[in-house]
Amino acid sequence: MNFPETQHTFSAEKSDCGFPSFIPSPDFYDHSKAKISISHPELEKKVDQAPDNPLSMDMSTVSIDELVDFRGLGKIEKSFVPLLEEVCAMHPLVIECQKKRSQRFSEWAFTALGRVLHFLKTKKVRDMDEEASSHLQILSEELKTFRFDLTWLEPHVQSALSMKNYMERSAEVKIVKENVAALEMEMKKLKAMVADVEVDLEMARRELVKVEEGFEERDLDGELGYGL
Repeated sequence: MNFPETQHTFSAEKSDCGFPSFIPSPDFYDHSKAKISISHPELEKKVDQAPDNPLSMDMSTVSIDELVDFRGLGKIEKSFVPLLEEVCAMHPLVIECQKKRSQRFSEWAFTALGRVLHFLKTKKVRDMDEEASSHLQILSEELKTFRFDLTWLEPHVQSALSMKNYMERSAEVKIVKENVAALEMEMKKLKAMVADVEVDLEMARRELVKVEEGFEERDLDGELGYGL
């Protein structure tokens, strides 16, 4: 299906959101029918280099039964809502900065935030391998596009991302500890063997003193003689 070509420039000086009606939603989510081009060279580079993201902003993959209304701002996945309620109670500006946005924008924004919160809530330190760190980095970059005030969240994200290096160091430390433990065990065995040898040596020395008593050594190469 071909759509009419057009151009629209988005900027911070304009408050409009593009065209009120251009492509039907079902066709927009059908990747085989729609194609969006970005004219900004830096953005083009990022899009071209971006890896496949299993948690993209395509909301059509979420079942309607899994969505619930979040404070009248849009439909959000059920598992995200308790986490969002918790952070919004602690940081009211998270809600305030999205109230003037469109419902679809708010849905995307809080879904992006919910994904990061859910990741941090459900992942353990041991889970932060290369793949998990890359996944969190992608979620964090997506979230930044919605311009939340995330000064309270950023330290936690960075701490989680640093867990990859921690896990690598932890694995290295574990290997060295195991090596030290093995050498210590070997040392204990050798010390035990030395102790046994020392006991045997002391007994042999006593036996030597006993058998040497009254014994006179002679030159084994000397002549026996015959009394002359």
